[in-house]
Amino acid sequence: MNYKRVYADGHSYFLTLVTYRRKPNLTTHIDLLRKAFRASKRRYRYTIEAIIVLPDHLHMIITPEYAIEYPNIVRYIKRYFVHGLPDKVRQDAKLHLTSSQYRRKHSGIWQSRYYEYTIRNEKDMQEKMQYIRNNPIKHGHVNDYCEWKYHHFPIRHKQTSHP
Repeated sequence: MNYKRVYADGHSYFLTLVTYRRKPNLTTHIDLLRKAFRASKRRYRYTIEAIIVLPDHLHMIITPEYAIEYPNIVRYIKRYFVHGLPDKVRQDAKLHLTSSQYRRKHSGIWQSRYYEYTIRNEKDMQEKMQYIRNNPIKHGHVNDYCEWKYHHFPIRHKQTSHP
């Protein structure tokens, strides 16, 4: 079955990006990841509604000005991050690639695909916000999402009480 992405202007997208083989590269190189996001924001017009970065994956909700651009936003962030990593990290990542992945120039840093979900209403938004908040707790990093320093929730979506 062929997967079709939904491009709906005015909607937000819940996205999950995972590192290849769950390598904990994201928080180790958090400054580079932040630079990748800043660079993408200069190139594309979108709002980050919420984001949480864990060592091996991130969840975010973005609202692009033009829905058709969100795959480009993801691609740009991933590529910027890969190219900014130290040579040693990139070279070590390639050691675990299959010959097919190597021929297709897989980075060995990110999983090729990512998960996306089109947020259709406020209930969807609140459910995804709660999922993001609970993620560092679920993975055993903290007892309260506010303790996890790699997150961003704007005031308008801030949770007033914790479950």
